[in-house]
Amino acid sequence: MDALTESLLRDLESSPTDLKRLVVTALWRSRPAVAIEADAIARWERDDPRRWASVQAWLLAQGITITVLKGRATPPPPPQPLPPSAPGIHS
Repeated sequence: MDALTESLLRDLESSPTDLKRLVVTALWRSRPAVAIEADAIARWERDDPRRWASVQAWLLAQGITITVLKGRATPPPPPQPLPPSAPGIHS
């Protein structure tokens, strides 16, 4: 492991996020891309923007492409049956 990666991991020790887990996973998987939920990125940008920027720069320096996964929309509820029509009213 190079000095930059060691330094990044040490810095992430005090992060209130799970960014260290992302870096460790990227190290061990040795894949050219990582998929990250947009909601996770939004949390990192809110909770620890400096360290997220560092991790993002590190991933790109390692040649790892970041694919942002959009959150899945919840399906609409099933249609409800219409109430019976009142007498004398026709639709």
